[in-house]
Amino acid sequence: MRVLIVDNYLDPAGGTHNFARYLGDTPWTSTRPTREPLPEHREFDAVILTGSGANMPDGYGGEGTRDGWMDELVAWTRQVVLEGVPTLGVCFGHQVLGAAFGDGVGKAVPPEAGFLPITQTVADPLLDRLPERFVCFLSHEDQVDGPGEHLDVLATSALCATQAVRVRGHRAWGIQFHAEMSVEEARSILQFRANKHPELGLDVEAELARSAQMAGVGEAVFGRFLELAR
Repeated sequence: MRVLIVDNYLDPAGGTHNFARYLGDTPWTSTRPTREPLPEHREFDAVILTGSGANMPDGYGGEGTRDGWMDELVAWTRQVVLEGVPTLGVCFGHQVLGAAFGDGVGKAVPPEAGFLPITQTVADPLLDRLPERFVCFLSHEDQVDGPGEHLDVLATSALCATQAVRVRGHRAWGIQFHAEMSVEEARSILQFRANKHPELGLDVEAELARSAQMAGVGEAVFGRFLELAR
């Protein structure tokens, strides 16, 4: 089994490490669509789409990114899913699936940030190792506007109706929540959100105090995805 991590991070270091640590001995490779053309998907058995600092509704990809990379990624992802390659999108990657199969992507008003409760609304194998209500890290300014005719909503939160989706009839899922995120990176992101959005009244330390409630979510989600992809 070969996994392709589509690393959509904008900063030079990328975010591949956050996902690779959950893949164990499963062979993987990484590509950076912000910087290079996407590879031939038929070379891989599963695809993971990472988060990103890019904002799809604004069409802004960040300094130094390739023109049109987001449109290319949406079209590529649609082809990948329709040809039966198991796919998991996280945050921005989840929104890519919303652009490809749902009602598109819009601004989250207000943005969602913190270690917050998520509630499953429909039973699905991807999330069946998690309780009906669980806590995970969230940080997003955009969201999937709606499921349209091709997505099933699997989970919601107080501020976001589309926390998890599945492309109907396919092994393709999107999760808005960051099952992969380390507490160290979450701290940095929360501080950024607190500074950018003072209206949210974020208490960074109070949010981090709830981080222990997220224990095991990453292992449950990514481990189950690998099983379902085989």
